[in-house]
Amino acid sequence: MFNNIAMLKRLLLLFTILFIASESVPAITREYDGKNSFSIDSLMKNTEVDLRLNYGFFVHHHQEMKAYQADFPMFELSLQKQTYGRQVWQSYFNYPTIGITAFYSNLGNINIIGNAYALYPFISFPFNKSKVNTFGLRFGVGIGYLTEKYHPTKNYNNTSIGSNINAAISLTFEYKRKISERFRLSVFAGLTHFSNGCSHEPNNGINIINAGIGTTYILNKQKGYIPGSKVDNRIYLKKFNPEFYIGMSVGVKRIVYNQKNDFMVYDLELYIMDRITNLSKIGIGLDLVSDATDGITLKQYYGLKGDYTFFELLKPGIGLAYELMMGEASFLFNFGYHPWGKDMRYGRWYQKLGFKVNVGKYVYAKIALNTHFGAADFIGFGVGVKL
Repeated sequence: MFNNIAMLKRLLLLFTILFIASESVPAITREYDGKNSFSIDSLMKNTEVDLRLNYGFFVHHHQEMKAYQADFPMFELSLQKQTYGRQVWQSYFNYPTIGITAFYSNLGNINIIGNAYALYPFISFPFNKSKVNTFGLRFGVGIGYLTEKYHPTKNYNNTSIGSNINAAISLTFEYKRKISERFRLSVFAGLTHFSNGCSHEPNNGINIINAGIGTTYILNKQKGYIPGSKVDNRIYLKKFNPEFYIGMSVGVKRIVYNQKNDFMVYDLELYIMDRITNLSKIGIGLDLVSDATDGITLKQYYGLKGDYTFFELLKPGIGLAYELMMGEASFLFNFGYHPWGKDMRYGRWYQKLGFKVNVGKYVYAKIALNTHFGAADFIGFGVGVKL
């Protein structure tokens, strides 16, 4: 129970950071009267309720999942806000929608897996901005709860989920059409994922392909869009102006069922970034990872004997990095390679999908999912500074 609570706290931290960062007032805001003020009326502006009905089926990404032959309904209820350009990045990204979704599915009434519940914040980026038709991409990350998990005697066939508390990820392509001043209809298709980021074993995870229809009700009159100012991004390409960031991330892993102790993962990170547009940067990411579970796997998988020190388990990494900025928050992507290291059973290539929030001018907080081509390694929580 304690470990589930700890996992819940970590995911709640992600939930809080993502939602607050999306709605917080960054350094640059724009209002019609030039004033920034808070009121219940301003909070409810552009607020909408969205109800969605999905049908989904499992992706058999592991051999044992072929036993899950079912299609099933999925229900989503969202409270969301349509941005209108109050923050500079909103007009740059074509006025996206942000919100929170409550999710439920019986997952085909399969007793091995049980039912799924989730609560996650999301952001929906429109590819176009029309008064009638809108195409877009919606991405959400939050907390999932599955009622059944692996047990060595009672539920040994469930090799997908090792804990009740999991991360929930939703990626959806959607089309919306305006029906009246208050109503919109939508159709969509996407992928839903549940896993615990290797905090408990087993952790094969669940992937679901889903599609459905939805309706959106606008609670009050929409505020008019503030036009975005044009930016000449060529000014960023004319000179190299590197920015340096250094930080430390910490994660927790469990590689054996019912493991008594948590194993720590430390990742010292250095990023050298250069801005290429008003809201994006590219650069190089350097990592120095020490994973305490490597000492166990070297014995179990490789048959090596002896104990290993912290420094012997270090795995340096180098990769390409990209940062997409939205006010004081940003998404950070890293595709890297470990040139050496003792435990390489998942391969030398690695990827990181991170979410970063600036805390002042020089400090930032970050959460990132570290993977090896879809195989989750660990979830890292960290802080860093801009040098």
